[in-house]
Amino acid sequence: MSRQTFIFVSAPAQDADLMHLIEQGLDRQFIRAEGSDPYIRVGTVAVYVGGHEFDDDDIAWPQGSDIPLQSEYPVMIEVRDTGGDLQRQQEIAGKIFAALRSAGRHRVVYIDDLQKVLDSYNPGE
Repeated sequence: MSRQTFIFVSAPAQDADLMHLIEQGLDRQFIRAEGSDPYIRVGTVAVYVGGHEFDDDDIAWPQGSDIPLQSEYPVMIEVRDTGGDLQRQQEIAGKIFAALRSAGRHRVVYIDDLQKVLDSYNPGE
């Protein structure tokens, strides 16, 4: 089973500004197909944006406290390389994270396989 890369964002689901920031960061447009969350394809990498059902205690910050995914980060960006290339997958996720951080509008948590926080950003800090 391949590892998944997630970015959780404090924006409302389907926030037009958030979607635009992701499109700009990847220089691609979202595909909106009926019955599917909006997604972008970058070669073999698929980027999906939607809500999630993770709980507030599913992963912790490095210092030990729980990350309130459900209550404070309602949007999940899932980045998956269909060929299993983790480096390419994380490269695309890194571009998205950098675009969101640069915009400075939302709290963002970048997580590898729901096991390890790779980075985070809080515009209030």
